[in-house]
Parts: sequence; C-alpha cells; structure tokens
Amino acid sequence: MGSSVTSNINQVEMASRLDFATIDATYRGYMDDYLTLKGFDPDSFLVPLPSADEMYFKALLPNYEGDHGIAAFKFVESTMRLHDAYRQIVDQVFGGYDKLNTVLDFASGYGRLTRALVQKLPAERIHVADIYSQAIAWQVDTLGVKGIVSVPDPAQLDHHGRHDIVFVGSLFSHLPAGLFHRWLARLYELVAPGGVLAFSVHDETFLPGGEAMDDSGLRYFRTSESGSLDHDIYGMSYVTEAFVGEAISRLGPGAGPSWRRFHKGLYENQDLYVVGGAGRDVSALDVASSPMGGFETMALLTNGDLDCAGWVQERSPGRQIKAVTANVDGQRWGEAQIGGERPDVATHFPHAANLARDWRLRLPRSVGAPGAVIRLDFESDSGLVTHAYGTIPTNPAITYSGWSRRALRG
Repeated sequence: MGSSVTSNINQVEMASRLDFATIDATYRGYMDDYLTLKGFDPDSFLVPLPSADEMYFKALLPNYEGDHGIAAFKFVESTMRLHDAYRQIVDQVFGGYDKLNTVLDFASGYGRLTRALVQKLPAERIHVADIYSQAIAWQVDTLGVKGIVSVPDPAQLDHHGRHDIVFVGSLFSHLPAGLFHRWLARLYELVAPGGVLAFSVHDETFLPGGEAMDDSGLRYFRTSESGSLDHDIYGMSYVTEAFVGEAISRLGPGAGPSWRRFHKGLYENQDLYVVGGAGRDVSALDVASSPMGGFETMALLTNGDLDCAGWVQERSPGRQIKAVTANVDGQRWGEAQIGGERPDVATHFPHAANLARDWRLRLPRSVGAPGAVIRLDFESDSGLVTHAYGTIPTNPAITYSGWSRRALRG
C-alpha cells in the first residue's frame, strides 16, 4: 500500500553521492551561469545527488564516459529543457505559477524537476511520488516537499488528492500495455477540474532497428536502466499515436478529454502528451521544444584568432533558429554565422522536425585572454533559448574537436 512520507532519509545513500561542490571548476562555472540565466539560484538547485539515483549514475554518467564534469552539466541542461516544457504548460494553461494550487510529479525519482519547482512554488504545494521509498524520503528531507510512496499496482496507490498539474516525466515510456492503460486511468483521477495530465512516451520512430511495432500499437521490451524493478512491470515501450489516443479516449465520456501531442517535446527522444482535466480544453496549447546545439571544433589560428564551429538545431515544427549569439566572459560579442544543413546530425536525432545547421564563429585575438569563457545563446523564434559553453585554450598548440553535445574546457 502506498503511503505518505514525512522524513526518513537513508543515511547510507547519502554517504556516497555526487557533491556538485567537487565538480571541476570550469564545468561548475558553466552550470552556475546556465542556472542564473534561467532564473534559478545555483546553490539551492545543486544540492548533492545520492548515489542511488539511477537516472544519473546508470544512464547519464555512463553516456559521458564517467566524466562527472560533463555529466553534471548535462544534468543541469536537461533539467532546464524539461522545465522549459513545464513552464509553457503553466503559463498557457494557468497564467503563471502564482495561479497554481498543488502539483504532483509522479515517478519523480530523486527530484530532477523538483529542484526547479521548489524555486517557483511553495514546497507544501509540491507533491512527489515514486516507487523507490528512499527517493521520496530524500526529497521530503532535502527539499521539503510532500511525498507519496508509489506501488506496482495502480489500484493500490494510496493517494486521493487532486492537482492542477499531474506530471509524469518518464514512466509511460517503460510500461507494458495493461499497466499503461491502468496507470493512465489512475493518474487521471488525480487531476483537479480544470487541470492537466502531462506524460511522455517513446514514439514508434525510436523503435530499435530491425524490430517491428506490435499490432496493438505498443511494443514492449523486458529491459531498462533499473537494477531492481521487475521487468513484468518496468521495461522499455514504444507506442503509436493511435494507441495513445485510444487510451486517452477511455478516460472520459464520448470521445474522451481534450489532448495534444508534441513530437519529441520532452528530453531528446520522448513525445509529450497533455490531457485536459474536466472542463479544460487544451486544443490551443502549443509547447515548443528547446533548441539544441554546441561546439564541435575550436582552434587557435596562427594570427591568434580563435576559430569555432558547431551545429544548432530547431526541434519544433514550424519554428526556426533566430540567432546564435556569442558572449565572452558574460559580455555580448556578436553573432555567429549560420550555414547549411547538417544531415549527419540526424543520425543522432532521427525524425526531428528540422535538420541541424552549421554555425561558425571567428573571435579576434583581442576579444578574450586564454581561459575566458565563451557562451553561445541558441535563440529560437519560439522564445526559447539554450546555451553552450567553451573556454579559450591556454595552449596555442591545442585544437579541440569532438561531438558537440560536450561542453569544451581549456
């Protein structure tokens, strides 16, 4: 049976953790700047991360060869992109955070989104739920929010509150068909009149190569990053829009509630669905995806100029990149030149709404000393902005090059 949590932090988990204070100073500077630009207090956001956080230690960190500097930066970057989507729902549906009553972050893990929400809402209005009781205890103890321990069976979930936003960042991308329908129905019961349910899925376009979609519209694989959850209830699933639409139609009378789908609207590889609660029409909702991009090469030329290049991608249909602006040590320098399309990047982000494009920038020798930080602002006409960072090399013999999802340091 699920239960509410007050404070029961597991001291063993806290003994081994990621302490952001120990991160390489260059990357920590990037993170502090990024958070400040997004309107967050870095010290409050960057509380230590327990070693039991599977999202970071089993998924994100291995993807960056165990480098805590770049992995921690990507933790911040991905959280800000997650919050970009959440904020658009808050602004368009409710008119701002100050209009919200309570919210529920379901399958919240160790509170990636919660770190942002506690700077926007009073902690007592934020409810978090997860099947890992130690994750909920940690959030209650560290962030002061209200906790709910989840359970394998939706019918046994012991929570009956109603919330303006029920947000499910990455659960339905891991469920078999039966649980998909049951959890969708149970969580929709927790949506207040006029509220919304938002959840993400793996679209069928991400189905592993050589595999075929099941006729039902959901293909399930008995594998995941979790080292403890039974594969009968938690694996990897891929769905069609028709499957999700039919599941939503079961939630209400007639054709069911109002809903919108945003292709790759969450993270880099998940579709976002937003479903209106009783009396809420979400047909006009428009959630844009944050642009992506970064450095690929950085070289000091013989005359002392710095030549930089990379790519940028607008991820929202019907939108485009407005500008790539360069800043050196926080001071605006000018704009990079945006060039041609980069179909090679599509192998990393298949079926994106738009192809990535080149950008190139040459900074004169006088613009900054070795060690100066270069920040690029990728500005979309949607109003969303993301950032990439590099450092002017201290050794003129060094040429940096590599996959541009990495930040560069000198």
